[in-house]
Amino acid sequence: MGYALPHRRVDNEALAAELGIASGEIEERTGVRSRYYAAEGEGPSDLAKRATAVALAEAGGSPADLDLVIFATMTPDFTFPGSACFLQDKLGCGTTGALDVRAQCAGFLFALEIAHGLLEAGGHRRILVAAGDVHSSGLDFTAAAADVTPLFGDGAAAAVVDAAGEGLLGSVLRTDASALESFWCEYPASRRFPLRFVPADLEARNHFPRIDRERVERDGLEKIVEGVEEVLSQAGLSKQDVNRYVLHHVFPGIAERAARKLGVAERTSYGGRDEAHVASASLPIALCRAREEGLVSSGDLVCLATAGAGVNWGASLVRL
Repeated sequence: MGYALPHRRVDNEALAAELGIASGEIEERTGVRSRYYAAEGEGPSDLAKRATAVALAEAGGSPADLDLVIFATMTPDFTFPGSACFLQDKLGCGTTGALDVRAQCAGFLFALEIAHGLLEAGGHRRILVAAGDVHSSGLDFTAAAADVTPLFGDGAAAAVVDAAGEGLLGSVLRTDASALESFWCEYPASRRFPLRFVPADLEARNHFPRIDRERVERDGLEKIVEGVEEVLSQAGLSKQDVNRYVLHHVFPGIAERAARKLGVAERTSYGGRDEAHVASASLPIALCRAREEGLVSSGDLVCLATAGAGVNWGASLVRL
């Protein structure tokens, strides 16, 4: 595995000055201390390339060893083709297949499940599962968005997976689209005619992310707990059988509440406090950091869980 964050770190004091609010308000409202913003012209595939280099070095391989690239993102480099195509090209993978996954905050879990299925089917040997998002170029930096903009950051992570070992022991992936407008970005939209967005949409700020905080917090707490309990039941395991839990939510406090409700807070790592919400990449970044800190090691059983836009949520059991 490997992860990459942009070089520019933006703390709450710097962001507060831009938003025109007091710096102390940001952490109080969002639970986020800092985030990282991509440089001009730096897209998700650029960050994922850096993360992939780390992952391949750890795996003792090269891009030539990959026979599929799966990229989870909700902020592709361009409208089309997908970011997986750009990453594949930057890695020099020749004609290796490249696939984008759009499952938003749960994208990494969905991508892992796809990779697992393909490896089990026997048609692939080694798959790159990457996740990355660049939110900073699509945020509202005015006081009107003081409760939303500080939540988001940029970054990427990557994992090289193959058919050896136990790998993915269980996976629960769910979507409740009835609540999709509680956490979404409406425009630009292909259903908007005659253009994908018009001046009125800009004036209404409909091209920026919108969050129904009360609904997203309530759903997040419920779904993370539900996902963890379901995947453990599915695998016939108890909470004590898991060495480490890695939980993430756009509001970091919700993941912490979920861990306490599950009774596993003492064995849980979280994403989001220091790098903010990187959507599809938040879970694998948090896992990478837990590995760096020596909280998980080879052979450990880890439970990954998140809930976010879609509403997509899920939990996975992974043997490292």
